[in-house]
Amino acid sequence: MKKVLLACMLLFFVLPLAAEDPPRLPSATVYMQGVIEPRDLRIFIYNEAGEELTGEDAMLSFEFPNLEEWELTQSLYFRYSSHLADPRVGKLIFLLSDLEKDEMNRLRTTLELESENIFTNVENGNTFSTRFSAGAQDDVAIGKLTLRIRKRTADVFSAGTYSGSFSINYTEGS
Repeated sequence: MKKVLLACMLLFFVLPLAAEDPPRLPSATVYMQGVIEPRDLRIFIYNEAGEELTGEDAMLSFEFPNLEEWELTQSLYFRYSSHLADPRVGKLIFLLSDLEKDEMNRLRTTLELESENIFTNVENGNTFSTRFSAGAQDDVAIGKLTLRIRKRTADVFSAGTYSGSFSINYTEGS
């Protein structure tokens, strides 16, 4: 009888455990969305009005006055933001052609670079050589580029539309 009683007690405790479903955790599906964008270095160009220029709208135009002698200038400002693991050196090299209507009518165009950034040097009159610091950098000035066109009294040019080219190349390294 003791054996039967012991077996019943065991069944009494074991059966309820077997009859219950084990506790379930709620199921979940996780989707991850996002875009990883390169944040290591971005260089921005601004005109004199403080508007950022892009490749599509980075055109400079000059309207020449009807005077015997004149000088026109336009400036572009270069800034950068970065998040670099290690410091990096980069160069912005500017190439500029004279403005011309035809072979006989050519306005000499000059380029002037200046920078107050202690990590930026002007090289050869047409290059900003910049040391980009490690870590997060936001909206740091590189320097200012000024295009200058000058007509002297003795210069004679035909009226019309003059055009030229201006390009910027970026290279890394010293």
